[in-house]
Amino acid sequence: MITLEEPFAILQNEKRVTNHGESLEPSLQPTLVINDPPKRKVLNTLVQELRTCSYFDLFVAFITESGLRMIYQDLRDAAQRGVKGRIITGDYLNFTQPQALRALASLAPSIETRLSMEEAYPMHAKGYLFYPEDKSYASFIIGSSNLTSKALATTQEWNVRVVSHDQDELYTSVKKQFLNTWESSHTLSEALILQYERKYASFKRPEAQQELESEENLWKPIEANTMQQEALASLKNLRKEGKKRALLISATGTGKTFLSAFDVAFVRPKKFLYIVHRQQVAKESMNKFKEIIGSSLRCTLLGGNALFDKDAPYVFSMIQTLSKDDVLQKFQRDEFDYIVIDEVHRAGAASYKKVLSYFDAQFILGMTATPERTDNENIYELFDYNIAYDIRLNQALEANLLSPFHYYGISDLAFDGIQAESFSQFSLMEKKQWVKHIITRIQQYTFDNTNRRGLIFVSRVDIAHFLSHELNNRGFKTRALSGQDSDYIRDQAFDDIEDGILEYLIAVDILNEGIDIPSLNQIIMLRPTQSAIIFVQQLGRGLRKSPGKEFLIVLDFIGNYTNNYLIPIALYGDTTYKKDQLRKLLSSSESLIHGESSISFDQVAKERVYQAINGVNFATQKFLKEAYEKLKMKVGRIPTMVDAIEIGGISPLLFIDYAKSYYNFKLRIREISDSTLLISHLKSLEFFSKVIAPGIRIQELSIVNLLLTKKRDISIGDIQHYIAQEYTFEASEASIHGAISILQNKFYQLSQTKRFKEIVYCYWDANKISISEEFETLLLNEEYYQELVDVLQVGHYEFSHFYASYRQSNDFSLHQKYSRQDVCRLLNWEKDMGSTLYGYKVNYKKHECPIFVTYHKDVDIPLIDYGDHFVSPKELVWETRTPRTLQSKEIQAIIQQENPLRFHLFVKKSDDEGTDSYYLGEVKYIPSSAKDSWKVDAHNKKVPVVEMRFSLCQPVPSSLYQYITSAPPKRG
Repeated sequence: MITLEEPFAILQNEKRVTNHGESLEPSLQPTLVINDPPKRKVLNTLVQELRTCSYFDLFVAFITESGLRMIYQDLRDAAQRGVKGRIITGDYLNFTQPQALRALASLAPSIETRLSMEEAYPMHAKGYLFYPEDKSYASFIIGSSNLTSKALATTQEWNVRVVSHDQDELYTSVKKQFLNTWESSHTLSEALILQYERKYASFKRPEAQQELESEENLWKPIEANTMQQEALASLKNLRKEGKKRALLISATGTGKTFLSAFDVAFVRPKKFLYIVHRQQVAKESMNKFKEIIGSSLRCTLLGGNALFDKDAPYVFSMIQTLSKDDVLQKFQRDEFDYIVIDEVHRAGAASYKKVLSYFDAQFILGMTATPERTDNENIYELFDYNIAYDIRLNQALEANLLSPFHYYGISDLAFDGIQAESFSQFSLMEKKQWVKHIITRIQQYTFDNTNRRGLIFVSRVDIAHFLSHELNNRGFKTRALSGQDSDYIRDQAFDDIEDGILEYLIAVDILNEGIDIPSLNQIIMLRPTQSAIIFVQQLGRGLRKSPGKEFLIVLDFIGNYTNNYLIPIALYGDTTYKKDQLRKLLSSSESLIHGESSISFDQVAKERVYQAINGVNFATQKFLKEAYEKLKMKVGRIPTMVDAIEIGGISPLLFIDYAKSYYNFKLRIREISDSTLLISHLKSLEFFSKVIAPGIRIQELSIVNLLLTKKRDISIGDIQHYIAQEYTFEASEASIHGAISILQNKFYQLSQTKRFKEIVYCYWDANKISISEEFETLLLNEEYYQELVDVLQVGHYEFSHFYASYRQSNDFSLHQKYSRQDVCRLLNWEKDMGSTLYGYKVNYKKHECPIFVTYHKDVDIPLIDYGDHFVSPKELVWETRTPRTLQSKEIQAIIQQENPLRFHLFVKKSDDEGTDSYYLGEVKYIPSSAKDSWKVDAHNKKVPVVEMRFSLCQPVPSSLYQYITSAPPKRG
């Protein structure tokens, strides 16, 4: 079984021998399919099977809406691909939810569902049956998992995935059992669903199930949860250290207000101040404090029309009122012992700065979900860089602090290439068609229309009012809100949606924060993502837990926007800005979001995000300087590259991509004004930044580390011992000699060697390595030495996190990306031949041949439009360059079988990705598959070419296979 414990990675199973003596591939072995939060979900395997099968049968006793939602987009996609499916579920204990049946019925006729209603012999089976194009076998997942969100993601489940051939007894028995139940079950119809719905509503469920359905998602913070306890302990420690200010970073809905109340209850200040920006929030916060500290707590509100009690020890104030001179000066500077500032990311505003500079409290706590700002105000500095606790979205989901969500990225409409952003350019007919598209998607993804409470975010006020008017005319209950509406109108709208009088509030950005409507169960995004911060704020509006609320539905309408690359950044909190990492997040989304939440995209929307990732340029001074300033704000000094890694910031490799070294980048932005480094130091840092920082091989780094400590008489055995201890693998002598050649500047072509100033870092004499005098001289400069150490630490991190786990014996790591120059280096070729590798290169001396395939070629030149394609994840059809025939020397070398070449396959989806390609492992020529063919050139003449087939030693994981083979983003 292919298991995506990490993106594009396959579980490294040992081969098992069958009864017939054959060795089974990992993907054919019987495998345990379990939930192992947060690393693995049963959901992963189901989704992979759905995406690769030609038809399927599901035999599942219980289906809930939350479970169905986790595979719903993949079911829709399968139906659109022409995949046929049959689903049997049952009425046992009336656990299956009617709204799930109604959603399944909408997938007919491609996917047909039947309901088993046997009273004497009730259905309680759980089996998922998938059939590939080759119908001679099938994969069965049989065990304990029903189609519920908990069974697919978080509860302890035991399932076994087995592959069975059509002649096996297991295959025939499973098919027979399914067909018998299928024939005796009832085809879903609206009449049958209504009949079941009445039975479901009247059925008295067992107490355990009642509790599951009504209480499991209700968070009651009477006692501090585990994360709050850790944060409280951190606050106590900070005060013991004499700190007077601290910053609490906690995702929306995780209980920041309750946490502050727990801490205040511990401190017991004589006078306490809580600062907010809206009166409604002040009232709610005051009530939460009373719930924790006691209902008799003497509190007062400052702001709005509230009567203020000057003698009350606990004051809850609006910043707009408190910051007025005549109000602020009524208080003594040391009046309050403890001050809490809610939504403190606003503290860069003049009103907040004024209040913060006025009061001299014993302790000030700032709370926010998003401390990062777009106006360069340093919130970290305001709190002396004391971070009490930092819990972001994924951690909060893992800790079950938030409502699960099901995110659907769905394609928005465009008219003649114009997106909804250009609303004024639409004709009235186009506008109405756009609204119809929105309604269709809402109905498709809602399932149950009886309890909708949602926020719809749009980009313009005129869109909000038009959409509200059109939706109301079609039977929806909505209201548009804008910045022109008073607090009273907004508060009334919030009450109306909480009470069910309204279904949707439609707004631009005014509802991003500062509202508390726990019952919200839908967020609809009808605007491009301009900021990951705002995206998370808007998503957070619906993540609070509430009685009767099982999950949040998020519909994100994705158009052809250049900022779409921000979507995976926002959903997963990955701010490295590594393009390939963003692609992997998008491709392998099911395995990477914690808890019972799920993320899925329709194919058009997904390709639009890929297109945005391919098109964006992160290696610009403007972008990198902004990222750098954020790092500097957070650490309170000039950051190192390791700082960026440790705090989860931008990948330091981007600074290197832009400026050749991180030190060069700091020089360019004038962060360093008194450099002590010479040209030789700068060129050396460029060399190590290119060779070591990316982490593609650890041998060079290991040698440098030994040179820095031992300096002389280092043997091959010393290096191998060091690598074995630090990285737990045995490095080959050939790879160590290759690394020595790199450090002696013998590998690179002359132009690049001159760029690196031809520095030799080590001597190789009498089978011993010693540090060169030139390198020793460089190391005498402390500034250079510290920069070099930073580079080495980055290289260690990159190798350990992205290459070590899936490293092959040949030093390549499966499914990681490499340039042609990287390939020459890791194959230990004497010289860099990357510029002449082209599609492949037979190295007769090394007896090996790397093959490079661009799967989707964007060319109009017939002779280089090769017909390379996968037949399956295990087999590739490949064409040689022209003009070649079976009699050509290099073709004879490729196809001869007595002493076969070693072939290494590298594939990229399209040239839009850049120059690097995924390593898909070693491949073997399939004997007798080579045949002469031809291409037609621009002059309509036939030019000979040879076509042949290769088998892959490691099948391509399904997510990577689908990514590579799916149609690339369309230009424009």
